[in-house]
Amino acid sequence: MDQGVPGGEPVPLGGLDGPRQTGRFVFDVVEARWEWDDDVFAIHGYEPGEVEPTTELVMSHKHEHDRELVERTLEEAIADGAPFNVYYRIMVGGETRNVVLCGEGQYDDGRTSGKVDRLVGYYLDLTPELEAETTAAADAAVAASAASRDTIEQAKGILMLGYGLDADAAFAMLKWWSRNRNVKVREVAERLIQVAREGHVSHPGLRRLLDALLDDLTASRAAREDRTD
Repeated sequence: MDQGVPGGEPVPLGGLDGPRQTGRFVFDVVEARWEWDDDVFAIHGYEPGEVEPTTELVMSHKHEHDRELVERTLEEAIADGAPFNVYYRIMVGGETRNVVLCGEGQYDDGRTSGKVDRLVGYYLDLTPELEAETTAAADAAVAASAASRDTIEQAKGILMLGYGLDADAAFAMLKWWSRNRNVKVREVAERLIQVAREGHVSHPGLRRLLDALLDDLTASRAAREDRTD
C-alpha cells in the first residue's frame, strides 16, 4: 500500500517525548479482548498497562453522541471483515479529543468471509492539528498555501468522503501527513488527487451510493420540469 497518502500504514512519531498521535490496536473478537500499544494508552490518557482496555472502558471514552456510530461501525466490520474508518470524539480527563479509527478484519484457518476472528488497525489523533487552526502559525500556513487552495480543497473533499470527516478534520489530516512526512500540504494534496484520478481508492459500495444519489437527483429534477411544462 502506498505509504505517502492517508490509508497507508501509520508512521511512528519522532521521539517518545513528542505527542502520541497514532497507535495500533487489536481486538480479539472470540475472546472479546483489546490490545493497545503504548501510544493508544497515551491517546486515552493512560500510562502503558495502567488499565485493562476492555470493551466497556473503550466505549466509556467515546463521546456520548458518537458512541452509537462507533458501535455500529465495529459491529459491521466484525460481521464482514471489510476495511473501516470512523471519525469521532473521545473524552480524556474532561478534554475532548478528535480521532480517526481505521482497521480491518482478519480471519483464522484460511477463511476469507463471515464473522472475523479479530479487528486490527490504528488510531490517529487529530486534536493537535485542529487546535493549531486557532494559532497564528496555522493562519500563516493557510495564507502561504492560498495559491494552492483549489488543490487543497479537492484533497479535503476526498478525505471528507473517504473518512467521513468534516472540512476542518480533513485539513487537519492533510497537515498531519504533511508534518510526519516532512512534505508540503500541497504535495500531499496533489498525491491524493493523483491516486483518486487513477481509481486506486474506488469502492463499489460508494460508487453504487453515488449512482443512486445522482439518479434520485436527476429524477427529482425531471419531475419538477414535468410539473412546470
